[in-house]
Amino acid sequence: MNTTLVCVVCDRDLWNFELLVRSIHKFLQPCRLIFIYNEDAERYPHFRKWYKDTCEPLLHKFDVKLYHKELFFNDYDLKDMEHRLHTEPIYNQQMLKLFVADVVVTENYTVFDCKNFFVEPCRINDIKQTYPEDISYADHYLKAWCMVCCAKLDVRFRGVQHLKLSTNITPFIMKKKSVQKLIKHFKGKKELHKWMLSWCGDDSNMAEFYLYEIFCIAKGIQDPGEVPGNTLTIWEHCFKDPRTLKGLDFYVKSLQHAAECMGYKYYVAGLHTHTRKMLNPDDVKDFLSYFNMDDCWPERGCPFKKIL
Repeated sequence: MNTTLVCVVCDRDLWNFELLVRSIHKFLQPCRLIFIYNEDAERYPHFRKWYKDTCEPLLHKFDVKLYHKELFFNDYDLKDMEHRLHTEPIYNQQMLKLFVADVVVTENYTVFDCKNFFVEPCRINDIKQTYPEDISYADHYLKAWCMVCCAKLDVRFRGVQHLKLSTNITPFIMKKKSVQKLIKHFKGKKELHKWMLSWCGDDSNMAEFYLYEIFCIAKGIQDPGEVPGNTLTIWEHCFKDPRTLKGLDFYVKSLQHAAECMGYKYYVAGLHTHTRKMLNPDDVKDFLSYFNMDDCWPERGCPFKKIL
């Protein structure tokens, strides 16, 4: 295996993380796994105990490394970032997905979010990168971020229809050496972190995958991709699709059929955090049952509570 699965974990997503772990146990062939706990250090012992009791028995066939986030910020203090968002998990997790390259020992690593889970038997190498496509679908915050990245990395920005990037979602495959070159380009982790946060605020956003891929474009090493899509993730906007009126299973079945016609297969699905207010636990159970995953239901309390 030349790929490691990497996932950054925070407390609000432990139910989803447990579902991911149970799906790994059920469907994924043994490989290297790296999990990073993205909360304060005083909470880490509680997480480790929960992980040891709940997750570790399911992963005894895997080569698992469990880290706390502070390992990856070891050459500077997060408090020195002098930015009001420096401690926000949503921003730290983007940095961690880059900084983890320091401990990855395989050529590539495949980034998962806690929302993702496996739905078919597979090897980690069966997860393929998506084809780059123009970013006309992106909101204006992400388009602005891409313009900033292009300017910083000397890539000519000729409009969103001409900048082709892989979709900014997980699973996302990153090359260890390319990530390390990106960090070196910014003269280290601290400077990269400071630069990214400097563009982040109430009216802006950042996306580590876009930064990484624009850097690869600048260096002529962009991954051409192998598939049009690699996840059956349910997002908030999916509920505007007429197919979901017939059920989530009907919606994903239509996506699976389209993929089969085009010669590829989905091994991963997901439930985005924003869908928690749109689904009841029974809805989620029905969704998992479609994939024959009744035995993967987490022990933790389910966070899904539909708001009528």
